[in-house]
Amino acid sequence: MKQTLKLALGLLLVVAAARLPLAAAEHPVKLEKDADCASCHEDKTKGKAVHSAIAMGCATCHDVKTEGETTTVTLTSPKDQLCFTCHDKAKEEVKHGPYEKGACVTCHDPHSSDFPKQLRAELNANFCLECHGPRKDVPEKVALFKSQELTRDEFVQIPKIFLSADQSNGHPIDRHPTTGVRNPMKPEEKLTCTSCHATHASTEAKLLPHADKEGRDVCAQCHVIVDSAHEDKAISEGKIAEAQRMQDIKKKNPDAGKPAKKRRGGEEQQ
Repeated sequence: MKQTLKLALGLLLVVAAARLPLAAAEHPVKLEKDADCASCHEDKTKGKAVHSAIAMGCATCHDVKTEGETTTVTLTSPKDQLCFTCHDKAKEEVKHGPYEKGACVTCHDPHSSDFPKQLRAELNANFCLECHGPRKDVPEKVALFKSQELTRDEFVQIPKIFLSADQSNGHPIDRHPTTGVRNPMKPEEKLTCTSCHATHASTEAKLLPHADKEGRDVCAQCHVIVDSAHEDKAISEGKIAEAQRMQDIKKKNPDAGKPAKKRRGGEEQQ
């Protein structure tokens, strides 16, 4: 009987919570109907990467209501669901923690940015190390990208990686480069964490890309290229070294390497 009562009360709380309106933030000043948000928030509309929703109007994501002299602003959907009203959530089972929780704004600015895909900083090793890098002191509130924050408990639960002092190598194994070189599989791009890990979701553990048609994982795919390049370089360097060796010999003996001359009678002349 007690268990049934507890279950009923729990269900009532869930239903009640679902019906609660989204928390509203009071706007500093009263807004008239059809107010131009950009007249004050122009910075939200400019940058190298501007969210496409800006062109659709602020009301796409924000619900603005004015009653009397008070204007309140809420999101049109719960914060952890808002992005997925336009961007379909990936179906792959392995998901990046913030993405799975709908915390997209941890890595992406919802309005505009000077970095591709509205990232909050340049995509390099330091970007991912904001969360995945160890810190000596972990306060109750951990700052990320100067504008976001996590609780201490949230931060310490995130898997950490330990790189070299200059953060140029050390993952996934010692001396493996993490930055400062080109991506062998995409030479036009720099090597970053996303060269080997998906940013949102994957079918593979640790957000690794899926195997290719030959069944090779991302490590094998990359090292086929790297090892072949090393082999080609070694062959090329060997040919250059051999050519230099022959030049040095010919300086001492101009006839070196030439076919032996034949004398009458078939004997070879050295």
